[in-house]
Amino acid sequence: MSIPDQKAALRKDLIKARPDHQPTASQYDFMASAIRERTPKTAFQMTAYLPIRRELDPLPLIERLAAFPVALPRTPKEPGPLDFRLWSLGDALDEGLFKTLEPPASAPELTAETVVVLLPLVGFDRSLFRLGYGGGFYDRTLELFRQQGRSVTAIGLAYDSQRVDVPLPIEPTDEVLAAVITPTAVYEAKSQD
Repeated sequence: MSIPDQKAALRKDLIKARPDHQPTASQYDFMASAIRERTPKTAFQMTAYLPIRRELDPLPLIERLAAFPVALPRTPKEPGPLDFRLWSLGDALDEGLFKTLEPPASAPELTAETVVVLLPLVGFDRSLFRLGYGGGFYDRTLELFRQQGRSVTAIGLAYDSQRVDVPLPIEPTDEVLAAVITPTAVYEAKSQD
């Protein structure tokens, strides 16, 4: 079975297994504290996403971290990096390519040299490789940010059930994350439990 086929099979089961509820307030507090401990000491900008398909909602974390305005992605029509634009609660949102909500093209661009990227995922493994929806948008974005010389900390947000016990099938373009934070745990390269 090809790597894309292996990923597709895993993706279907992991999406189906997502819980129907968001984390509790205390779990969001835990997650926000874990993110805060991993943010740079110098000035940075944070990115997030608006959840789809029962993804973990990052906006309660952004509120706890006082990180507004946050940069949210605009999905390109052709496969490529995401276009991050600044957004705050109450700002307008457009309908995106996959029926997602995203800031309008007129919103200010993300220009920070140091970026903390909070990103969704379908699954993750012990090595902190991420399984997404298969479009490669986040992998291309992280690669572009690094090519631009930006300092990037990529943190996946997931439910505990999204961790897989076997290594994910990976391709050369797959990016590894700095950490994955769930409502009950923090996974980092040095803490493989």
